[in-house]
Amino acid sequence: MIIRKLVIGTIAAAALLTAGAVPATAAEVQPSTLTTSTSGTKIDAGKTVTISGKLTKSDATPIAGAEVGISFCFNGFCGEAQAKPVTDAAGVYTATLSPIRTGNYHADFFSTDPVIANSRADTPKIVVLHPAKITSFAAGRNAAKAVTGSGTIDFPGRYTANPIPVELQYYSLSGHRWTTAATVDATWNGTTWAFSASAEYRKPGVWRAFYAGAPEMFHAAASNLVFVL
Repeated sequence: MIIRKLVIGTIAAAALLTAGAVPATAAEVQPSTLTTSTSGTKIDAGKTVTISGKLTKSDATPIAGAEVGISFCFNGFCGEAQAKPVTDAAGVYTATLSPIRTGNYHADFFSTDPVIANSRADTPKIVVLHPAKITSFAAGRNAAKAVTGSGTIDFPGRYTANPIPVELQYYSLSGHRWTTAATVDATWNGTTWAFSASAEYRKPGVWRAFYAGAPEMFHAAASNLVFVL
């Protein structure tokens, strides 16, 4: 009986200790802060920009030796990481990249420390302009005495515009500015993009072909000047 009472007493004491015990708490996860910026927001196609930023804990302490994935985004879609720089002792990272079109870069930090949270950041939009070149232009009067201008246009870079509106312009001496007399879309002739347009203009003057470019995509282009009697 004494042994039984001792066992029961031991079990009861253990139960009381268990009931009164304070459970161990998991370590609190600290937020992290990731910043990012770009060395330029408007560049020519083929040029590079430097993406840089800093990774810190919530108390501004730098997070060193961490990998930051940098991916390119456009139209709401982000591709795979193009660079994975590692932060230095000050928490700073840098990467030099060449965007192929207008968009922005997205930086991701995926923490390997269970008590530090992930973080992300985005650069401003980077406008990438591709080249356009009017490779030939000639102008003269047709049988009806109207001015006809024709030529070819090329896009020597990665992309080609569509459509390709080309303006036939003359220089107005009275207004001291270029005035558009006609606009036509260049079409593919099997070899290159060609255009031809006519305009009723009786006075002698200087003419050119002009492509206005496309916002956030193509540079503008102007042809050689032609004097028409």
